[in-house]
Amino acid sequence: MLYPCCCRAVREMLAQGVADPYCRFIPPAEFASMKKYDVTGVGLNLGTAEEYTKKTGRSLPQSAAADANGVWVVGLSKGSEADRAGMEQGDQLLQVADADLTGVSPFQAATLIAGPDDSSTSSPVNLRVRKADGRQVELTVQRPARSLASPVVSSMQQQSGDRQVGTIRLASFNARALRDVSAALSQLQQGGATELVLDLRDNRGGLVSEGLEVARLFLSDGVPIVLTQSKAMAAEPPRAGPAAATQLPLTVLVNEHTASASEILAGALKDNCRGVLVGKRTYGKGLIQSVYELSDSSGLVITVGKYLTPRGTDIDRFGIAPDFGSQPAARQAAEVLDACRLDAGQPPQQQQRQQLVVELAAANSSSSRR
Repeated sequence: MLYPCCCRAVREMLAQGVADPYCRFIPPAEFASMKKYDVTGVGLNLGTAEEYTKKTGRSLPQSAAADANGVWVVGLSKGSEADRAGMEQGDQLLQVADADLTGVSPFQAATLIAGPDDSSTSSPVNLRVRKADGRQVELTVQRPARSLASPVVSSMQQQSGDRQVGTIRLASFNARALRDVSAALSQLQQGGATELVLDLRDNRGGLVSEGLEVARLFLSDGVPIVLTQSKAMAAEPPRAGPAAATQLPLTVLVNEHTASASEILAGALKDNCRGVLVGKRTYGKGLIQSVYELSDSSGLVITVGKYLTPRGTDIDRFGIAPDFGSQPAARQAAEVLDACRLDAGQPPQQQQRQQLVVELAAANSSSSRR
């Protein structure tokens, strides 16, 4: 265990001898509190085969060298439930309870391991893993009792005309963000919402993986969500799926305290012309950092890259600039989005609407002549 004087000495050495100004040492007690961002809840850091090789600097185990897919243990916390159960870095996760993980993403696997978000008692979960020597073994990991507060508050307001504005306030990106935003979207759309407001003000971030998944609720057609500049990250950017959960018009509220995962989400929605940003320039926190646990349970944080928006804006250097300082009229928002699509080489919605009117008129004319 490091004493306070030793901690100060380590911090001074890092400050004077490392070019990375954000590299920092974390004492054991503080590092323990950081583990609340573990999505699995049992101390596992999961990733793809590519993420495993790049983050650890190791090759895949020989027994699985031909298997470039799957879910891999990139790292785990010493003394955690996963560590006590016998899991090791380099294990390939094959099954969680009765769920086969073929075609399942690391994030989805982590969610399966974590189980219900609100559980007053701990519960076991059975895992099947492939060890480095090729053996498949069954391990039982004890899920801890946990209760996560929902980061989402939603509401509906009727405005001028027939406008029904559904608002989703997202306060942080904990392990409930995706599930609760998705539920709020369904509820608002079923309630007759004609447009949406996503409020990211004062959202300082959290789990980047949750931010990416929330972005996929609004984006479609495989568009990129965020770019990375890092030797330790996959070159291919994370992308949206084929279809979004909603196509309703979208306004995103941001301010100077919108940071990290919130900026990734805001930048993705802005650069892909999905919605307009309203408010103030965001904080500007877009570094990619790796966290290493040391032998005495202290930690070391090292910057390994940075995030860029889909059109290349350096989030950490510039933040995300809003399109408007205050709520625009619908026409103004539409003009900004049309200009965005033109700039991106996409046909603007106005042209699509005009073409649809022409086609409908021609169809009606043809029908009346019969």
